[in-house]
Amino acid sequence: MDYISNYIQLPIMFKISVYGKGGIGKSTVSANLSHALSAGGARVLHVGCDPKHDSTRLLTDGVPVATFAESGPDALVDTGCGVSCVECGGAPVGTGCAGRGMAMLFESISDVDADYRVCDVLGDVVCGGFSIPLREDNVDAVVLVTSGEFMSLYACNNILRGISNLNGRDCVLGIVMNRRGDIGEELRVRRFAEAVGLPVVCDIPRSDRFREAEARGSTLVSLFPDSEEAAAIGDLVRAVTSDPVLHPASPLSDDAMTDLAAGRPVRDGCRDVSRSRGCSFEMYDHDRGMTYSGSYVMPSCTSHGAVEAGLRVPDAAVVLHGPRNCAYLMEYAFRRRMLQEHGQRPGPLPSCNLYSTGIDGGTLFRGDAEAVSEAVSRAVSDGFRTVFLVHSCATEIAATDLAGIAASLSDELGADVVAIEPDANFLGSRFGGLSGMMDRLVSYMDPDVPVEPGTVNLVSRWFHGFGRERNRRELDLILGSMGMRLNTMFLDHCTIPEISRFCAGEVDVQVGASRINGQVCDTISERTGRPRALVLDPPVGLSQSLAWVDAVCGRTGRDPASARELLRRRYLDGISPLRERVRGRRAMVYCYSHTDVQWQLEVLRDLGVEVVKVVFVKGNVVDAAEAVPAYDGLDVEWDGSYCGFLEDYRRLGPDIVVANDHNRIARSGARWCSMNPTVFGIGGAVEWARRLCDSMDLPTGLGWKVGL
Repeated sequence: MDYISNYIQLPIMFKISVYGKGGIGKSTVSANLSHALSAGGARVLHVGCDPKHDSTRLLTDGVPVATFAESGPDALVDTGCGVSCVECGGAPVGTGCAGRGMAMLFESISDVDADYRVCDVLGDVVCGGFSIPLREDNVDAVVLVTSGEFMSLYACNNILRGISNLNGRDCVLGIVMNRRGDIGEELRVRRFAEAVGLPVVCDIPRSDRFREAEARGSTLVSLFPDSEEAAAIGDLVRAVTSDPVLHPASPLSDDAMTDLAAGRPVRDGCRDVSRSRGCSFEMYDHDRGMTYSGSYVMPSCTSHGAVEAGLRVPDAAVVLHGPRNCAYLMEYAFRRRMLQEHGQRPGPLPSCNLYSTGIDGGTLFRGDAEAVSEAVSRAVSDGFRTVFLVHSCATEIAATDLAGIAASLSDELGADVVAIEPDANFLGSRFGGLSGMMDRLVSYMDPDVPVEPGTVNLVSRWFHGFGRERNRRELDLILGSMGMRLNTMFLDHCTIPEISRFCAGEVDVQVGASRINGQVCDTISERTGRPRALVLDPPVGLSQSLAWVDAVCGRTGRDPASARELLRRRYLDGISPLRERVRGRRAMVYCYSHTDVQWQLEVLRDLGVEVVKVVFVKGNVVDAAEAVPAYDGLDVEWDGSYCGFLEDYRRLGPDIVVANDHNRIARSGARWCSMNPTVFGIGGAVEWARRLCDSMDLPTGLGWKVGL
């Protein structure tokens, strides 16, 4: 045991992390290294990072120690031989997030006084938790354990990739070759080591003595201190203690690894180089087919869509399996949406049927089934017989088996407890999980309900304010002109019994041509056998209202003539009195992107207002599904700018600017009118025409102060 005399007293703790492919012998190497260091007089902290908690058994006479998952900070065990041991552990197999426990464990042992810390780590550096011992503040030297098998070398190369991504320093001590006895093994390991620029600091022969020592619950260096195998461990100890030389992580490319596996010379210039990219906020919303660019940051959550949809079912509860702050933000967003869609009413808002499991890092680490059970039980005790379980990003990453938990709780509580399927496109949309929730809600629709003639279902992710009293009146006028009425708005605050009666509607209308709405309507057709829904935009103005009449009458075989005449007369009765106020005046349109301004142009034309130019300004949102209409006979600029608008405004001198970029237009000093309606249907167009006329009569600049 001459190598023990080479131990060097260090001024601060030297942190070593041992990595390699699963089953390659990391625990054996780590335990023997810790024992040898302590035998030389060093104080050693041995950290087992595997949830199996089997790293320290050779240092504790084969007796398992309580884990950090079980005992918290009290899990630190002093073996009495200069080695303090701690095992991370984790929740029962298949549950919890052991990686999250790593962060908690390293925080707990940060102040342990030792000369060396030896971490025996899983090789899965993809997991953020198991990459913690690679990070700059947590490691001084990384030791890679490998055999000559290609998959073991491949795992080492992946670990080097992880180091290059996570640690900016030279921190790789070298390679430990743990022989399996294969022909050509040494050559393969040496070729890999040369290619990545690392020394082989330890060559451990294949030996039954390791198996014998492990069967006796001890280390080889303690049972066979003068053996050839102990001498090999001594080489690793010397590499650690004798002014260790550290190297950069230089992983090979996949092509170079292929050369290595085939026995060919490893190609030069095949280092795996990370691609440096500039910071960009560009984001593609998969569900809506929209690209967000520039400084626009797309709100994105894997569960927001599912939660928002579930909260619209007032006789069901939504249990968000996630932190309380996530539930708080989603409840806030939902209540804000309610006020926007329905208008603020006196008195308190309806109660929100959202519950949270309230998980934190400790819950994920030690297992979260109990937190789910408690939250669902609260919802059921509050009277809900249907409970939707929704993943948050934290529990989706942890792969919590919500479906299994839901099935068990359904039997136990006698309620319909349902786990909502998360999105396959993880975090790909601000409406994450919506398709899973809609699939479940559609399953409640009873296809055998008798159809009630003259009834209409509306289908949309949200209803553009149709829930507001004035919009409902306009909708009732359009449907009433055909002798029809509304059956269900799915999904707009529908109870489970109301959803079950969806198929009583004679005809379905998809409100808005978005991809999400199309997916919902496709699901309804597939599950119920109903014809594909009509696709219509929210109606504003005469032409869009007539389009609803023509489409619905065409589907149901009704004659649209009388309905068209009724709506046309109502429109003209509203527009005609305003015409004399503004006929012959001139307007300019300025709006974001390729906004459809057809109904506004229709109203301007019917008022006798000349449109001198339409300017579309390139915005931060690009809709891949956008249908750009034709504007025949008009001067249209598709990719305009504010500066260009100012020049055109001064040159053309319009009486009014119709715009949706209010702040800029107001700063320009131009007289302007918002292009957004406050209500849909014929009433929305007439009201907007009246607002336009009033805006033309307003003074510009500071003229409004005259007479005050």
